[in-house]
Amino acid sequence: MNIAIIGTSKKEHEKRVPIHPDQISWIPAETRKHLFFEKGYGVPFGMDDEAISLLTGNRLIEREKLFHVCKAILITKPVPEDFEEMQDGTLVCGWLHSVQQSIITQYAIDKKLTLIAWENMYHHGERDLTHIFYKNNEMAGYCGVQHALQLMGIDGGYGPKRKVAVISMGSASRGALYALQGHGFNDITVYTRRPSYLTIDKIPGIQYQQITKNAAGLIEVIGCNGDKMPFANELADADIIVNGVLQNPNDPDIYVGENDISKFKKPCLIIDISCSLGMGFSFARPTSFSDPIFKIGNIKYYAVDHTPSLLWNSASWEISNGILPYLSYIVEKSENKVLKDATDIKDGKILNKDILSFQNRTLTYPYKRL
Repeated sequence: MNIAIIGTSKKEHEKRVPIHPDQISWIPAETRKHLFFEKGYGVPFGMDDEAISLLTGNRLIEREKLFHVCKAILITKPVPEDFEEMQDGTLVCGWLHSVQQSIITQYAIDKKLTLIAWENMYHHGERDLTHIFYKNNEMAGYCGVQHALQLMGIDGGYGPKRKVAVISMGSASRGALYALQGHGFNDITVYTRRPSYLTIDKIPGIQYQQITKNAAGLIEVIGCNGDKMPFANELADADIIVNGVLQNPNDPDIYVGENDISKFKKPCLIIDISCSLGMGFSFARPTSFSDPIFKIGNIKYYAVDHTPSLLWNSASWEISNGILPYLSYIVEKSENKVLKDATDIKDGKILNKDILSFQNRTLTYPYKRL
């Protein structure tokens, strides 16, 4: 199977690519000859079309034509308009978020597409799962903090001291912590579902506390003496809040609800790396590079949903590291557990049941909305 490698994006300010041009030569020649790159693909990285053509043996093709000459497409951040151009039966591999995006799901059903979601690609180790693109997730936290601090004109090493709360200890939060410490913030508390003594790979100089969800669905923080208090009360004391939680779309946590906004008596910056609509915060919604922050009460809320694009060259390198081992399986149409488990939809048939429940669809094809 030939794969189209798309380099440009219709998403504003998206500059990452699926395969870093400097890594094309790493791909086995037998696989490489099935790769068709978009015209001008390597130019931002200093590599011309001729150099890529020499590596693959294929000429580079304009974007719109690629959608019609290849039955598999590698595209970092597709938007609904991209799916309009795809042939029926195309395999699409990228950050798809088809659970939350019903319009993409509908295109996949109608056109009998196969969707392999990068967000669901995990390596199965002996003890746990490792996200294939965990480095990109780290960069999301790192870049989000960098960008939000720049927009607000603040720093931890200069100006008044600020108290920081970070929710979760996953890859995105870890990247955020690297950025926060790099900017001189030293009053940082990380809140996780695990007790402090069970939190692994702790970063020195950071405090850790446990949060839990009570029977009523309220998130509470557990104090040193075992006492519990509403998490929103604790967060209201912070100057900066970073949210890196990967939410369950069918049972999301809310840390700050509508009735909690008035608890924030002083200015607070929320950097929502997860940026999932209506999750984490009652007012949560993705923002954009052109309009990155909005204000509600004393809260300034930042939720740009593709922050690694700020460091697009480095991000492309890390993405490429993750996807290269799986290219041969796509080309050869051979089975691979990581790709199989990340297939949300196959030939128009929904495999990821979260899509059905979150979008309130019927259980059988054509999965009509209820």
